[in-house]
Amino acid sequence: MRASLDKRIARWVKEGRGKGTGEGYKPWLTAKSVPSRGKTHRPKGIKTAREHLFLSDWEYFYFLLVDWSRLVVDIREQFPLLDELGLDITETVSIAEELGVEHPIDPPGNELKVMTTDFLIDLHKQQLAVSFKKSDSITTREVEKMEIERMYWARRGLKWELVTEKDIPLVYVKNIEYVHSTYYFDDYHISPAIVEKAKRIMEPLFLKGEKKLTDITNFCDDRLGLQPGESLTIARYCIVSKQWKINMEELIETNQPLALLGISVPNEKGGVSQVAN
Repeated sequence: MRASLDKRIARWVKEGRGKGTGEGYKPWLTAKSVPSRGKTHRPKGIKTAREHLFLSDWEYFYFLLVDWSRLVVDIREQFPLLDELGLDITETVSIAEELGVEHPIDPPGNELKVMTTDFLIDLHKQQLAVSFKKSDSITTREVEKMEIERMYWARRGLKWELVTEKDIPLVYVKNIEYVHSTYYFDDYHISPAIVEKAKRIMEPLFLKGEKKLTDITNFCDDRLGLQPGESLTIARYCIVSKQWKINMEELIETNQPLALLGISVPNEKGGVSQVAN
């Protein structure tokens, strides 16, 4: 059975799984490899410019938080815990033996499996390994498996963290989800000139904080002769690109005013500079 696993590892490594960074990274697992634990999500990452795959809502929610953070530069999901050469599972097997626990197996054939870390996150000056678990699924056996994972990363000098649904601020995440897909604004075929005109109309109205969100965006659509909803898309883009600062801890509701706390514009260094608040 171990021979068949070694062949599968060699094949997947040859396919590039678990290799690369940024847009070029390929997760070890695919939708066909493991059963979904809820709705499958395939967001295109802000940090990576590639499609990610998440097989549960909560992993997707955590991804949105990480993808939003200014501290993060790369996100790799389903990262394989292979040996230093990236060829086999001898290291996790030896850690399991050292701990006196069983190494994870693949139930269908009861053969050893490649362990993965849910998220390997690159910050500006360090890396962080994260395992996401629903709090009600953390059994004694899950703790044993997580200890193998923790020791694997400790040997590499990396911090490992456990995150549960209790660590996810849902309102914040829902706001990110509402604007996230508009980051790749070219997909909407709205010209930069229209965006600037729309911003000039909407920004003073949002800063007053008197009219509800869709009253302002509908007014802008009519004023500029846009298709219904295009100004709302522009508003979402201004939030996700962080040109508009809002309180992300207050739920964005289209039938309520949008409290615009500040306005920023791109600067020469590729960042943003605050110009109004």
